[in-house]
Amino acid sequence: MQTPLAIFDDRNLAAVVLIGARGSGKTTVGRVLADEIGIGFIDLDERALALRGEASVCDVFEHQGEYAWRQAEAAALAAALDEPPSVIATGGGVACIDPPRAVLRAAAAKGTIEIIWLRCDGQTLKSRLETDPGDRPSLTGQDPIEEAIEVAASRAQAYESVATHIIDATGPPTATATAIMEWIRR
Repeated sequence: MQTPLAIFDDRNLAAVVLIGARGSGKTTVGRVLADEIGIGFIDLDERALALRGEASVCDVFEHQGEYAWRQAEAAALAAALDEPPSVIATGGGVACIDPPRAVLRAAAAKGTIEIIWLRCDGQTLKSRLETDPGDRPSLTGQDPIEEAIEVAASRAQAYESVATHIIDATGPPTATATAIMEWIRR
């Protein structure tokens, strides 16, 4: 059986990009998957924050605005796609909002990335966000957990339209990473 890294080489893959709602497990699953494959892991939020010079995503939204954040996400994504093969965990809006969505689509059109939507139901998102709400600004001004569930539902069509594959991410991170590996090996 081929090693996961050999599969990346054979398919000329530059990255596996994980998309999905806040709380879907992109960062956690991404770290597990990168370890299993033996490649780098990139947290796009960390990269975008570094470009904006703020301490948190909330600070970027407050001081520079949402569009500045989306520009930073797009620049960070473009740079990450030029690096050695990696697993990239995106922010929840990357696959839904330009300019970062345009960067994703352009890379997908070249066939050098796989875009995996980590799909979760509302109850799973609620449970995870109650445990760890993370550093995310409110987009609507309502309760952060209820907002995350609503935003996830409103973005589902956008996630589906960009994804090259959909993985059920309601289970443990290791099971989700294993499902992604099985799909990559196909």
